[in-house]
Amino acid sequence: MNEKPQEGDSWIDRRVSPSFLFVTGLLLAPAIIVQQNLIVKTAQTVVFLVLALLSVSVAKRRLFIGSIIFMTTTIVVNLFSPVGRVMLRIGPLAVTRGALVVGLSKATTLGCLLYLSRFCIRPSVRLPGTLGRYVSETFAYLNKLLARARMLPRKNLVQRLDEIFDTVYNEQRFNSHLIEGQNTFAGVAVLLSLLVVNWGLVFFPFSALLGVG
Repeated sequence: MNEKPQEGDSWIDRRVSPSFLFVTGLLLAPAIIVQQNLIVKTAQTVVFLVLALLSVSVAKRRLFIGSIIFMTTTIVVNLFSPVGRVMLRIGPLAVTRGALVVGLSKATTLGCLLYLSRFCIRPSVRLPGTLGRYVSETFAYLNKLLARARMLPRKNLVQRLDEIFDTVYNEQRFNSHLIEGQNTFAGVAVLLSLLVVNWGLVFFPFSALLGVG
């Protein structure tokens, strides 16, 4: 019987610790939020989508399709608040350039943050202090429960939920004693490069020449 993919199978997981990944994600998030250039935001979204797909072992199709539906919905909702020049009329709906740009900006920001979280957050992340421990355990339990959500049957739902909760609890108790992985030069270099590039695109004047801002 083939073993199911587990956390730690990806290239980045073998080279950096979950805690270092988590801190990198916290430092990258503001750079994504404050970025104003739409072309840069789109490129960031694509890059972090690829990184997220490479770093997760299961549910890749669900991640991709779900995020596309979410971003499309965000764009459509913003089209109902017309701003600027009318580009197209679809029945009573006037599609304006301003509303489209705002919708695309919000969709790429939210999508990029979603992919960033999937790339940087691991259930085994360990944060310092009592509060950090509770936050880490919350991420771990949530991740494991979501991974088993598709296993829920239509019948005997309560019994199956009880079994899943018990399994997740026992798994987490076992994993809590595992030693966190070590950081390697290659892994740290990749994450630091992401930080430098993304923050550089916020402050580097040339980014204003790339297109819509």
